[in-house]
Amino acid sequence: MRAVVFRGEGVVHTADVPEPALVEAGDAIVRVRLAGICGTDLHVVHGAIPMDPGSVLGHEAAGAVESVGAGVRSVSPGDRVVASFQIACGACWFCRNGQTGLCEQHRMLGGGPFGGDLHGAQAGFVRVPLADVNLLRIPDGVADEAAVFVGDVLTTGVYAASLAEPGADDVVAVLGAGPVGACVTRALVADGARHVVVLDRDPARLDAIAAFGTRTVDVGETNPEMALARMTDGRGADIVIDAVGSAEAYGSALEIVRRGGRIVIVGVYTSQRVELQLGVAWIRGISLVFAGETPVQALWGRTMDRVATGALDPTPLVSHRLPISAAVEGYDLFERRIATKVVLDPWA
Repeated sequence: MRAVVFRGEGVVHTADVPEPALVEAGDAIVRVRLAGICGTDLHVVHGAIPMDPGSVLGHEAAGAVESVGAGVRSVSPGDRVVASFQIACGACWFCRNGQTGLCEQHRMLGGGPFGGDLHGAQAGFVRVPLADVNLLRIPDGVADEAAVFVGDVLTTGVYAASLAEPGADDVVAVLGAGPVGACVTRALVADGARHVVVLDRDPARLDAIAAFGTRTVDVGETNPEMALARMTDGRGADIVIDAVGSAEAYGSALEIVRRGGRIVIVGVYTSQRVELQLGVAWIRGISLVFAGETPVQALWGRTMDRVATGALDPTPLVSHRLPISAAVEGYDLFERRIATKVVLDPWA
């Protein structure tokens, strides 16, 4: 089968690799119909998350069940499914209490040695362990292009919105208009948030976000702290959601949040370090909420239901649909921010 393979730091390519096989009774083999390229994949490619050369990349996939192990009960061959990017056990204390992102047996598709050495989903087929926990059936009428978001980034948006808990009059500032920020914004608006402001330095991405009726700030043209001060009689944003995962975004969040406000950090951080003036944060009464990995399995049923009813539609984010042979181009487009979301078709 064709797959996107990690060759070494900064280098990916498409290659022929062996098809996966059932290993354990709870496994399923999924024939991938669409696989997404995610910002976390860039962390892997550039060495922030270790990966062995020759490993298959990717953790976002929608497809159809090809075969199942003897212990699988919830899905059958032929079922359309989306895979969770994280592979949770479903049985530990954290999983039983809806915190699957903190699973004691945590693994991740295409996540390298620290993700359990599982091959990824940018391939013709992917093996999904513990399929009863980590596969969700796709309802009739939901397109693959919408469903593929449910296993990661759209459910992450729903999670971030739930952590923000905005009141009716709260001003919520979302840092980043990329796929995560766009999904956070969609979820906030769907939940009824009335005062959402999205900040980015890419005018094209901001224009797309503005279609939701949200306000936008081009931080390449306008100082974000001054912009939020003007919108809030000088107070600053009630809630700030960092959907970027960079030291610059974290610093900006601290600058634009009001005294007594809340910062929700959903962007992915690895080894970055920043200096926090504890006394300043204390006297300002700031709440810092580190989201960690999204508990996908606790939220994706709700997310899928909202996709099925049309309350959430992530498909406008798909800017490029490419054959897997063009994966290198897709990674380049995504990294240079030309693409908002790239999906790969392993069979095109």
